[in-house]
Amino acid sequence: MHKIAIFLLLTLALAACGAEQAAPSAQSSEPVADGVVLVEIISLDHSPIRPVVQDVQDVAAEFGDKVTVQATNFDTPEGDALAEERSLEEHTPIAIYVNGEIEFEVDGRSIKFYSFPQGEGTGVVAEGVWTMDDLRTVLEQETN
Repeated sequence: MHKIAIFLLLTLALAACGAEQAAPSAQSSEPVADGVVLVEIISLDHSPIRPVVQDVQDVAAEFGDKVTVQATNFDTPEGDALAEERSLEEHTPIAIYVNGEIEFEVDGRSIKFYSFPQGEGTGVVAEGVWTMDDLRTVLEQETN
């Protein structure tokens, strides 16, 4: 029985390590061409957040070369500097800036691309007040 418990603990430890693999990133510090909308994603590289980052990248990709995405991990020197520049001091799973702005008016509501989208929060971190459709709407506004 003791060997089984050790085996299970090792299996859980290995699974946890695998869950923290790096997410694909579109990180770039290249300047953005005139007229191109810049979407900056600053996020923690944790498994619950990676699908949200991918969803944001997928929505941005719908706009082709009209939108450029730069993704930065908070746990890097670049991410730390960007978080300081943007005054992100709290535990922040994800913050999304469109042309340097995080807050927008969408359909008469004020939204902020901060934390998880609606319906995707975790038990530990609450969801934000935005949706992927809100992001799509803002990108439509910004690209026209």
